[in-house]
Amino acid sequence: MNIINRGTGSTESERYLATLADRTFLNLWSYPNPYNDRGAGTNKDGKELCDLLIVCGDDVIVFSDKAIRWPDGNDPNLAWSRWYKRAVEHSVKQLCGAERWIQQYPNRIFVDPRCSTPLVAALPPPDRIKVHLIAVALGSHAACSAYYGDQDGSLMVSSDIVGSAHVDPKSPTYKPFCIGDVAPEGTFVHVFDETALNLAMREMDTIADFVSYLSDRAEAIRQQKVLMAASEAEMLAYYLLHQRDDGTHLFPQPISPDGAVISISLPPGSYFEYKSSPTAKSKSAADRISYKWDRLITNFSNHILAGTSVPVRGEVPVPADGERALRLMALENRTTRRALAEAFVGALQSSERHGQDRFARVILPQRGAADPESAYVFLVMAFRPTLLGGITYEQYRHVRSAHLEAYGDAVLYDNRNLKRVVGIALDASPRVTGQKGGSEDLMLLERLSWTPEAEREIEDRRAKLDVLLESRVERFTGSTQEFPIPFSYGSRKSVGVSAPGGNRHQRRKAKSLSGKLRK
Repeated sequence: MNIINRGTGSTESERYLATLADRTFLNLWSYPNPYNDRGAGTNKDGKELCDLLIVCGDDVIVFSDKAIRWPDGNDPNLAWSRWYKRAVEHSVKQLCGAERWIQQYPNRIFVDPRCSTPLVAALPPPDRIKVHLIAVALGSHAACSAYYGDQDGSLMVSSDIVGSAHVDPKSPTYKPFCIGDVAPEGTFVHVFDETALNLAMREMDTIADFVSYLSDRAEAIRQQKVLMAASEAEMLAYYLLHQRDDGTHLFPQPISPDGAVISISLPPGSYFEYKSSPTAKSKSAADRISYKWDRLITNFSNHILAGTSVPVRGEVPVPADGERALRLMALENRTTRRALAEAFVGALQSSERHGQDRFARVILPQRGAADPESAYVFLVMAFRPTLLGGITYEQYRHVRSAHLEAYGDAVLYDNRNLKRVVGIALDASPRVTGQKGGSEDLMLLERLSWTPEAEREIEDRRAKLDVLLESRVERFTGSTQEFPIPFSYGSRKSVGVSAPGGNRHQRRKAKSLSGKLRK
């Protein structure tokens, strides 16, 4: 395998954006400073497509990062107009151009300036692609803080400002330091300053959670469900504290007694109250184990990017094949990752506790699973050279991967509603084997149709290898709730109405922020 050298960002803000992306979206799907091949030649580089590209499943996120110094002068309206045109309008132009290229030339995007290394993750087909555009606009924080007389300094959301009204003081909806629908004729463009970006990517720190928020946020602003929000924090609080029956979040829109739809305004306070609540603290504590799932994905991803994945069963690893398996894992949201990580860690602990040379755990799709037609198999197998006839470690890995394939096929055989299985195999604990070191294998098995020959082959292999015997397999049936402790508003009548709770510092900050709405 060849090394895949991704970009790292050419400016300080771009490098920071790349770091955030690796943490949230994981490195196999994050491409800082990708290029198209327009103008590329023998001694010429291609053209930079955008500042950051995220490709995972059907979702593509395009970032444009602009760090623009706030203009000099005493007229805030003039300074806002000048800054907005350079920080936001220029980003919109770059984002729209990148979107057109992605839709017209999806196979002509590369990770390097010489356009020699294509993206590891293939772009989705035109009938499935979902493009999300984000303008990261930096440089207004101090001016915004001074204008409103508070330390928050974050841009407000005001959905009734559309297009050129952002810089037209004569418009009835014009408000400086407020962002609405900046490009109403095309794909919605999200505008985040540094505060909003950090917050959104911290709260929605998986690709699934983040793109769900972007989709619902775009609808909430473009359809003016949320008329105004004091900051991105209040948008997030309102979103996090409302769920559909299936557990996904939404921006609900109240209905008046006479049936009219009500646009809501979100003054400060809800986010402070949420973050200081037992609800948020219990979620944070419950989520800790889920980051083991992130680390498992990153471990495999690092080998793909570094070109250090080793052949298994004589097959040379192909980055695109590994990406497909890891993509299913990466598309799980934070809550399902929590359950999967618990199952994975539990499999290791159970195999060690029972001292078994072979232990498997099957995880069938749970509520909220990224793909209801996919299952997981975790296989723990001990390397004991003497018990296995004196075989080498390489031969042991061959045997282990054969067992993993047999387990995956057996799961598909027993569950015909499933189409694919992601299998992960690893060494048993040193406490079981006495052997130090280890390795992990990743496998994706798919069965889109069945033949009598395939069924007989699986039945024979299953019997030969004693696969899915009840004494050697556990079926994980656990489930998890995103919020172990439900949220209670206390004295608050509804989100964004009446004084916020929290400590003295939080109440003082919220009171200061409320001046933004009044102004």
